[in-house]
Amino acid sequence: MPDLRYWHGGAPGLTPGDLIEPRPGDDRRHLVDGCPRCEARKAGQPLADDHARADRIYVTTDRDYARVYAAGYPRGGLYVVEPLGELEETTGVDDPAPSWAVTSARVVAVYDPVVVATRKDWRRWMRRYGGI
Repeated sequence: MPDLRYWHGGAPGLTPGDLIEPRPGDDRRHLVDGCPRCEARKAGQPLADDHARADRIYVTTDRDYARVYAAGYPRGGLYVVEPLGELEETTGVDDPAPSWAVTSARVVAVYDPVVVATRKDWRRWMRRYGGI
């Protein structure tokens, strides 16, 4: 069986070896205008079904799902990562794709340094993953 490849979509400009850690609570760079979940987080009032933990980062084995989160940043990046710490599964609880919360992760490789999503991409992701 092949090794699992973990993906993380997020802040731009990371390089192999960089450590990904939870952002400070006032860091709003990842919030996308027009996204109900993002707008609620920006206002400091997360939606009732938003279980994202501020003290964790999230990884997935679904590359396209990680791409969704990379697209949530202006020119975000898509990375192959090595999770550090205990993996806490969030699939089905918080995420429609295989996903885990972890205290941090190390960038192994930059897969796509600049992810820019089209409206067609967002429509496809909404169909595939639901109300992301």
